[in-house]
Amino acid sequence: MKKSPYASIVVKIGTNALLTPRNTLDTDTIARLVAQVASLMKEGVKITIISSGAVASGKSRLGRRETAESVGERQLFAAVGQVELMLSYRAAAQEHKLSVAQILATKEDFRTRDHYDNMQRCFGTLHAENVIPIVNENDVVSVQELMFTDNDQLAGLVASMVSADALIILSNIDGVFDRPLEEEGAQLIRTFHPVRDAQRVRIGRKSSFGRGGMQAKLETARLLSAQGITTHIANVSAPDVLLRIQKGESVGTAVLPIRKRLSGMRRWLASSADHRQGSVTVDSGAGNALNAEQPANLLPVGVRSFEGAFRKGDIVSVLDEKGKAIGVGLASYGHAILAKSMGKRGHPPFIRSDYFFPYAA
Repeated sequence: MKKSPYASIVVKIGTNALLTPRNTLDTDTIARLVAQVASLMKEGVKITIISSGAVASGKSRLGRRETAESVGERQLFAAVGQVELMLSYRAAAQEHKLSVAQILATKEDFRTRDHYDNMQRCFGTLHAENVIPIVNENDVVSVQELMFTDNDQLAGLVASMVSADALIILSNIDGVFDRPLEEEGAQLIRTFHPVRDAQRVRIGRKSSFGRGGMQAKLETARLLSAQGITTHIANVSAPDVLLRIQKGESVGTAVLPIRKRLSGMRRWLASSADHRQGSVTVDSGAGNALNAEQPANLLPVGVRSFEGAFRKGDIVSVLDEKGKAIGVGLASYGHAILAKSMGKRGHPPFIRSDYFFPYAA
């Protein structure tokens, strides 16, 4: 493979990669990871870590073994485990004269531009001060509808927010395989293009502890690919995994970007898709224009129908004639005005091209 070096990297480490065979926090793995982070930071690379493991760590600390837990128990384990997790990262960072900072997030933090910009400033300040941000979902306060699907989703949102060059997802498997590992002859895919290679992979079962799995990792990688960000999926136990990826070595699977980097507004739109207030269905001509290399404005004449009661500034999904989502955009006016202008010429754009995020190339 050979490219890099990256100027900004988000590293996501999963629950299974952070536990010992006894399901206790693996401080040796954290120490090795932070040592590599320290080396990269000496070269001027901005590093952000998304770390799972709080709930599992809390269970271990409290001597619990159950796999299914109530909301209250999950809050308990997360609250206790976050302390253990941060103490481990702080101890590892101190060996390299570095500091760490804890950032706990919910989906709500990505909903509005004000929230988004505020978090973005926080990351910028920490990076400027050479502090390592350690990010995790705020399980203590998250309710079901505000929970991330998994920390892979959170990692993708943060990678977009900090305008990272790459997301490196570390787990306990070597990368993306063309078929489930339990099947004979499974082959590691070294490079994966989300459009051309979509049919090359059959996903097996998800990992045992985390909420995600390979499907979640690939969904995150595809979303980042559409924003011009490369995702690497690799085994945390691979020697010097971060340093080798930064050198351009082929470690694990690299999910390639399908387009150039997007503007900050489009990255925010990509991060806010879960907060859409409605949808519009467009004809084939409008769909092709929106998915062009340089997307065009969405005019009301190309809109066939809509759903939802949205207002100016709300986020709406854009669907093709078959009902497939092709992107999200910011409404220039509300549903009442669109109802009067839909299918007609001579009206202002409903979504301006600069305020549209297309899912495909």
